[in-house]
Amino acid sequence: MCQQWFSIAGLSLDITGFLLIAFEWRHMFIRERRRRLFELEHDQGRSRAENAGNAYDDPRSAEYMMWRELQQLFFEEWTMRGRIFYSGVVLVLLGFIFQVLGSWPQGVFGVKSC
Repeated sequence: MCQQWFSIAGLSLDITGFLLIAFEWRHMFIRERRRRLFELEHDQGRSRAENAGNAYDDPRSAEYMMWRELQQLFFEEWTMRGRIFYSGVVLVLLGFIFQVLGSWPQGVFGVKSC
């Protein structure tokens, strides 16, 4: 086995870790965009109802009765997303360590350059 394989393994771990973190960032970006659009639509509907002199029926008004179910879903989602994010961070750190091992002068662990 050649020492350069440590660098190859490190680069592979870096790429995989970065892609996991990027997946989580993308997920959060889309979620935040949808939440903001929903809030804008809610504000627009409330404004229209007030301008017309009507009462506005908030589509979120019944959510308070389902707080236990929503809380459970929230915790499950954040647990899964935390695992994805921290797995990506660990993979990136391991990738850096393997790249250093692959570039270390005089070899490491008895493995020398080819």
